Formats: sequence, structure tokens, C-alpha cells
Amino acid sequence: MKKLSAEEYEQLPIKGKGRSSHVFNSIINLKAGEAVLLEKKDWKRKAAPGTLIRYIEKKHNMKFSCGALNDNSGWAIKRIDSSSDPVAKKQNDVFLNERMQLKSDVLIFYIGRMGFHKIERIEDSAKAAVNHFWKNDNVIVKELFFEIIKGLSEQGHIVIENDKTYIPLRRN
Repeated sequence: MKKLSAEEYEQLPIKGKGRSSHVFNSIINLKAGEAVLLEKKDWKRKAAPGTLIRYIEKKHNMKFSCGALNDNSGWAIKRIDSSSDPVAKKQNDVFLNERMQLKSDVLIFYIGRMGFHKIERIEDSAKAAVNHFWKNDNVIVKELFFEIIKGLSEQGHIVIENDKTYIPLRRN
């Protein structure tokens, strides 16, 4: 056994889970800005390497640029730094802003509902929130709803007992 420094560890070609090919390992171990030339003799699969690249992008949260060479002798694959991609950054910012707006809308809806009903079953409140925000994704609305009631409960604004929530009369 040998003890490795951080630099030595970074230089090691790490094998992926399962039966990973040399090509997969080479692509997965690319640093941002690095590229690899994949020759036809190295590629044994029927589908083009683009399918593998999309799989890696999806499963490992990486970005690549991939294209076939003009002379059909292989493919060039380059890892792109996803944080420097302005389009992806803008889309992520828009998504976060929309999510935050929806969360605040669900919070206001729930507080109004609790002010009216005083005590409410969590299941009924969740259904009412999904029905009220029917234009949005049901899963996201429920996820935000449960984040909200958890936060309100931790802060002491509501009490959760026996799958019901209520506003406490006094704070201790």
C-alpha cells in the first residue's frame, strides 16, 4: 500500500462504476478545457459517441462539445466549464427566480388558508395548494408546500400534530 498526495491522486485515471471502457474513463476524467481525439479504431459501439457524451452530461453533471471530424476518421470531444456557459447560467437564474416566486405564492396561500381554517389536515392543505396552483407542476408545488410547513414548524409559527397543523395560541 502506498500513501498518495493530493497531486498524485489527481493524476490517477479513476475508473467509473461497473464495466467502464477506456473511452468512458478518458472522457469522464477530462478537466474543463481539455479535449480528446477519439479515433474510429477506438470506438466499437454501433451508436456514435454523442450518445455516451449525453449520458455522461446527464448523469455526472458535466458539459461537453462533441463533433465528427471532416475526414470521418473519428470524433473530437472537449469538456466545457459549465459555470462559464452564460446561457446555462441565465436559464438556472430564471428557474431559481420562478421557483422562489412560486414558493412565496404557496406560502401566502397557506398562511391565508390557516388564518381562515385555524386547524387543517396537512393532506387537505396540500391538495388545496395543488388545485390552486394547477398551472404549475404538481410535484414542485407539493415539494414547496412541505418545505414551507417544515420551516414554519421549525420557527414555531405552526404546530404539527397527528397529520394536522394549527397556529399556536401562545408561544413559550
